Amino acid sequence: MLKPVKHKYVKDKKEKQLKLFIPVLLIIICTGTINQTKGQDPIFSQFYANPLYLNPALAGSERCTRFVMNYRNQPYPAFGTFSSYSFSSDLYTERLSGGIGIHLLHDSQGGLLDHTQAGFIYSYHGRLSREWYVSFGMQTTYLNHKLNWNELVFPDQYNLAGNSNITTSEISPDNINSHNIDFSTGVLFFNERFFGGISLHHLSQPSIHFFENEKLPVKYTLHVGYEFSPMRRHSRRTNQERFTVSPNLIIQSQGDFHRINYGLYGSILPITMGIWFRQSFSYPGSLIFMAGLKQVNYTIAYSYDHSLSGYSGVGGGAHELSVLLNLNCVGQITKYRIINCPSF
Repeated sequence: MLKPVKHKYVKDKKEKQLKLFIPVLLIIICTGTINQTKGQDPIFSQFYANPLYLNPALAGSERCTRFVMNYRNQPYPAFGTFSSYSFSSDLYTERLSGGIGIHLLHDSQGGLLDHTQAGFIYSYHGRLSREWYVSFGMQTTYLNHKLNWNELVFPDQYNLAGNSNITTSEISPDNINSHNIDFSTGVLFFNERFFGGISLHHLSQPSIHFFENEKLPVKYTLHVGYEFSPMRRHSRRTNQERFTVSPNLIIQSQGDFHRINYGLYGSILPITMGIWFRQSFSYPGSLIFMAGLKQVNYTIAYSYDHSLSGYSGVGGGAHELSVLLNLNCVGQITKYRIINCPSF
């Protein structure tokens, strides 16, 4: 583990070094060189706008051929930007009695630690009763974690003159690329108004062994919601209502990280607005504001995370953009109800 180097620098040099030391400390935390520190998956605030990432049981839930693209950007002025890119596609097929899909993800943490994954998903759709339906999802995923060692700056690369062009004495790990096959699963229950599910990601707890043989812990997700409308249904054929309200709750736990997300969507077709609050079990996290446009064949949404901890600083917070495309929806007739969960 790196130990801090004690020197008496002038104030401006201290500030300059601090900006460069923060990424090093961040990488130490992410890669587990501090005892008992565990990594966590990238976060998306538009949960239902990235359905296959939330729960593999949601594959095929639209009954259309669906394409989803997500981008999240969270700048930290002191040491860089965290950015996440996600793409997924899924469809429902009667021959398999369920949905199939693919999910791709790339996450960059300040340009120092990269995470890439590609997964294939199958979900079985069944009926429990006249009103209740269930889906079971299974996912197989390739995972890659890469440490960009050459981008790191260590304390021994500085001298009193502020020169940073000094070779570090720190030894690079034997392996800065981690490759794994991972497995996830999920279940979803829903009727005309209620939807809820549980998903478990990283069942195999793959190793990320840059410095130590640390394992990526299982991520547990519980999500529930309810959609209702005080107005009459706008179109029975499309199963849409002109005005709807949908309160939601999402609880996630992964290693030492625990999050509670609760909020409300309000939709007056074609506009949807939402506000969410995210927190850990012990301290507040972020307020999330969302606005979207929903049409029959596409949905576009933007959200902003406002940090309540003050850590984001000037220009901070997280921006997120999602685009959903639905194809081949006209004339779809299935024996199972289409889930009425939000698109955001």
